[in-house]
Amino acid sequence: MIALEDVSVVRKPFALAGITLNWGQGVHSVIGTQRDGGPLLLALLGGAARPRAGRLRVLGGLPTQASIRKQVARLSLDTALPETLRVGEALAMAAAIRGEPPRSAADRLSVLALEGLETRLLRSISRAQARSVALVEALTSSQVRVLLVEEPLVGMDTRATGRIPQALRARAQAGCAVIVATASLRDAGELADDHVFLHRGSVVGVTNSLEALAGFSNEGARLRVVTRDLASARALVAAVARENDIDAVEHDGISVSIRGRDILALARAAGRAATSAQIDPVELRVQAPTLDEARAAAAGTPVSRTL
Repeated sequence: MIALEDVSVVRKPFALAGITLNWGQGVHSVIGTQRDGGPLLLALLGGAARPRAGRLRVLGGLPTQASIRKQVARLSLDTALPETLRVGEALAMAAAIRGEPPRSAADRLSVLALEGLETRLLRSISRAQARSVALVEALTSSQVRVLLVEEPLVGMDTRATGRIPQALRARAQAGCAVIVATASLRDAGELADDHVFLHRGSVVGVTNSLEALAGFSNEGARLRVVTRDLASARALVAAVARENDIDAVEHDGISVSIRGRDILALARAAGRAATSAQIDPVELRVQAPTLDEARAAAAGTPVSRTL
């Protein structure tokens, strides 16, 4: 659905160079800060920026073609909507532009629990609400086959945020290619099935699993276990200290952090320790490496760039 072959683009102060990627149906993440070029890549795929070199195809054509453009939706952090319209009117206008039949605005807004905004003037709602409405338009469009979203879980209405991961996956399952650009490893892991790491305008790594990178912190793999009370935390610390695969352990109240070289061995050791201490953890979570650590790890992970 999306193919880039040795593509370069410049839109000062940002640039991308030598990008070769292929994306099909699914939810895919591009991980990096703004200066690494994620938003610029989305702009390129949406036709708002043009390549200086290389070959780019979106849905078999160029993203600047009218027939392709109506099948692509791009949501940046700065969303601009016609302030003189009401929310329902804006959705109706977008449907007309895309050549879609009229539909109930309330039904469309319900995807992100925003039905209460239907009759509100766009100039009267918050920026987060406006951005959420723009995402609703893309999510519920019958024409959109490529959805490009910058930081999907940032600057959104609080009612919408919890529904966004499921809504993006539903679009992907319906045949859409969803590309999200984010600087958050946690958001990327929650939203997408595969991940491209950008650094200063170049692809430096590709992986199908962020969890596989968890052991690449400078301090090794890290696991956080939340217990029910202070007594349980202390019992877990004592049990963990007897495990060979644990390099270090510390606790802060009911939260226990353990560190080791191998994430799977670490998880097994934590499980054995919990059983030995006769406690039932409330939460067990891998602590993600930093963005730089994850990039370095992904750079050494041999994964196809066809995603």
